[in-house]
Amino acid sequence: MARYKRTTGVKITAKAEGVKNSPVPLKAVVFTDDGNEVKILAEKKLTTDKVDVALKLDASKMPENSKIAIVPNEMKQGTQILRLSSSENASVASINKETVLSRNGILKEDDIVLKPVDRVLGLLQLKHKVCGRVFKTDPSTGEQCPVPGATVHVYDVDLNFFWWYPNPGLPWGWVYPFFPHRREEIATAKTDECGYFCVNIPYFDIDAVLRWRLRYRCLWEILRKPSVIEAIDLGVKPDIRYYPELEKLPEMRVKPRPEPWPPNEPVIKETEYRNLKSADKNAIGTISAEIKKELSSNINLSSSKSDLFTKSRFEAVRENLFRKNSLFEPVSQDKSSVLDKPAFPKSITPPSLPDDDLLIEMLGKNKKDIASTMAQIRVSKPIVRLLRCWPEIVPEWNLFLDVPDIVFKVEQDIDGDGVPETIYEEGYFDVNWNLSESTTDVQIEAWSNAICVPCGQSYQPCTKAGIVGFNDIAIDPMYFDSEGYVTGVNRPKQLILFPMPHITRPDAETPLCKTIRIVGCPEYGTATYYKVFYTYEGGTETHFTESWHVYNISAGTSHHVKPDSNGFYEVLTPPNDYFPYHTLINWRTHRYPDGKYELRMELYDAAHNPIAAALDPVKVVIDNSKPSPVDFLKLEYREGGGAWEEAPLHCPIIRRTAGSDIELKVQYNVAASHLRDIAISFTGCSGSVGSDSYWHQAVDDNNKVLDWTVNVPATVDEGGYRFYLEGRSRAFSGTGGLASNWEFDTLSMWRGNSLHVVILDK
Repeated sequence: MARYKRTTGVKITAKAEGVKNSPVPLKAVVFTDDGNEVKILAEKKLTTDKVDVALKLDASKMPENSKIAIVPNEMKQGTQILRLSSSENASVASINKETVLSRNGILKEDDIVLKPVDRVLGLLQLKHKVCGRVFKTDPSTGEQCPVPGATVHVYDVDLNFFWWYPNPGLPWGWVYPFFPHRREEIATAKTDECGYFCVNIPYFDIDAVLRWRLRYRCLWEILRKPSVIEAIDLGVKPDIRYYPELEKLPEMRVKPRPEPWPPNEPVIKETEYRNLKSADKNAIGTISAEIKKELSSNINLSSSKSDLFTKSRFEAVRENLFRKNSLFEPVSQDKSSVLDKPAFPKSITPPSLPDDDLLIEMLGKNKKDIASTMAQIRVSKPIVRLLRCWPEIVPEWNLFLDVPDIVFKVEQDIDGDGVPETIYEEGYFDVNWNLSESTTDVQIEAWSNAICVPCGQSYQPCTKAGIVGFNDIAIDPMYFDSEGYVTGVNRPKQLILFPMPHITRPDAETPLCKTIRIVGCPEYGTATYYKVFYTYEGGTETHFTESWHVYNISAGTSHHVKPDSNGFYEVLTPPNDYFPYHTLINWRTHRYPDGKYELRMELYDAAHNPIAAALDPVKVVIDNSKPSPVDFLKLEYREGGGAWEEAPLHCPIIRRTAGSDIELKVQYNVAASHLRDIAISFTGCSGSVGSDSYWHQAVDDNNKVLDWTVNVPATVDEGGYRFYLEGRSRAFSGTGGLASNWEFDTLSMWRGNSLHVVILDK
């Protein structure tokens, strides 16, 4: 055994070309990563290309995995130093303990080889812009309400997670994060009035996340958060608790694998997989010759991605979804497409984890802190994910350690004490990094304790006192009729055989729905208080007592607007300091009866005395009702132009002669207080068979009994089919029409119904 002379310190001398001419102040850092934290052993600011660093520790105590790196002088976080030094162009070198001991603690230039720093300087300047929005979802209406003035913290973390895939053949898997043992803040931002924020994250931080995910075949796709449209394409129904409009999607159908599958014995035993991993870190995606031989006899390895799940059942449904403007086109600039949103905003409960004995076997009996690891996994909040990958062997379980990720935490002062409270945390693997795009979009749904405010338009000075608008639409004869209906949105479409460009659609009678901001000017500088009165259907007048939050721009905090015990609201001044501007009442119309309202504002001085003449009243119509009924009345069928035969509406089974076309005729009734249109489709085993629609032709065209006949070719498969009927209201929320001068069609309220039919050959 070699004997080394005991030393009282370690001295490192090296050369790093480019330091002297660097536009960024640099330093040399000696550090070590022990798995729990990055420890800085020594650092020294540099002014020349010569690196001379002294460590106050004995050479025999030098850590095995220490490194020296050239980094910006301002870089303080250990994790960022680790990330930067892991990049390909980093000026970094490993320090061999044996070499330190053999050199009596003195390392020279020949022992430490550093790349020129100009390679890493370019990397330091590269930033990726990450923008997003923090919002809170109204549990009653599903509306997304922005969270302003919140602080978004961006963290670089290393965490561990347990991958659990309990149902082979299905696309469901769960990630159990635990022990986020390293967490460092790398950026912060504050949300604006509408909840938006942007931060610049160094590329080398994101690069560390991407490089780790790319090490594991398929893991990139597994960890990526699925959107609604991706789930539909995979044949998986998104979470209808968040997207009730998707309730009628059929359940997932799994396409059978080539027989025989699975083989009688496991293709890969967990112990063999674990041994394979521990033997060689690069062997994650490899399979032994024996296993590969057995695998090739059971499944065609050349199968494409689409071989795993059936899409045909969803094609027609997806086509129908695309006809709903609200599902794929944002109705205003502050709303995103439903199809682009996360399919599962909250995780779905997985099957029970294995019992302790099996979990110990999975994790490894000799693993350090096995009991603590098991306890952490059992209390972890699982994250649901979908397997988008091609058919291949995926272990039922796996343990991943020291996984890099970038996560968000959001804080907001919700009680006005000056101390921010947490309104969102964790969100592991929430960001689907796509560096081919200039900006990464992040949608953060805050917890229920967050304070949100409605979003509005840019500031415009008042020109007259009174109520002047609802949400984004101005009260003007150009947009509203004398009864309070909007005339340009969801207009009737008259049936014209030969439409001409100069023929315009008749005026609409479109009501408002959901949350409506009553916008107005209460004589700023003169009035101290105001009230907003309303009468419903010509009844007794009363005043609003709603409360809500606005954003105080100068203070950067929310302000709670509420009436006093007598119903007086304080006039907020200056008017351009409270957002959304000129909000008199935040009217949650779904809490009020549908119908016609007349509103007026009254102004008061500091002693609550009226100070102005009566202001002009305004009218508006509210309708939050969904179409009803949306019912099937009759089902008939015939074959080859023969006589119609009636089928029951409950569990109908229609038998056809093999090789013959049949016709199905369905009669249905759809009614609404303000009907916009009707859509009906017939889908099933062979995808879309047919569809039809009807748009109201006059403002009183609100109750329709219609027949629809669909031809079912002999080529369609036997099996289950479905008529899907949907009635849609023309009510809308008063947003999204500025660009079109409030001449557009939009959808906010609807109801659907299904009639299932089985078609069999005789």
